[in-house]
Amino acid sequence: ESGEAFAFDISYRPVPLKTHVVACGFAGTNRYMFDKNLDKHVPQLLRRFSSGRPAIVFCHSKKDTMQLAEELTKSYSNFSRLDTSALMNFSYKASTASLQGCLRKGIAYHHAGLDADDRKLVEEAFSSGNIACLCATSTLAMGVNLP
Repeated sequence: ESGEAFAFDISYRPVPLKTHVVACGFAGTNRYMFDKNLDKHVPQLLRRFSSGRPAIVFCHSKKDTMQLAEELTKSYSNFSRLDTSALMNFSYKASTASLQGCLRKGIAYHHAGLDADDRKLVEEAFSSGNIACLCATSTLAMGVNLP
């Protein structure tokens, strides 16, 4: 029936997820400034918890995915396991300069505003292990079968 809802627990995932909760200060009275300053903690958290494996960081908005990805190209690198020639190849196929620059560094972003070909390209790059960190909105969690 169309009114039914389904709940899926972790047993449906082909690859188990690990969730980490880390305190990053006090929000205070200016929530915007607190949220804005969280990005600076991401590189350290990736180094601490990813164990050199690809990671997905979920962001609140399309703009946030792009901003964090661009920041990570400057402050986070995990190239030891990445194929630089594959990254260049993925980069050449991307339709925007922003995504091209991120892909060259082994970083990408994924959101509903991306062109369908770019979304498919990012999904392929991540699935093949050529992305160190993928910054995404919840659309990735809802509609894409990635581990």
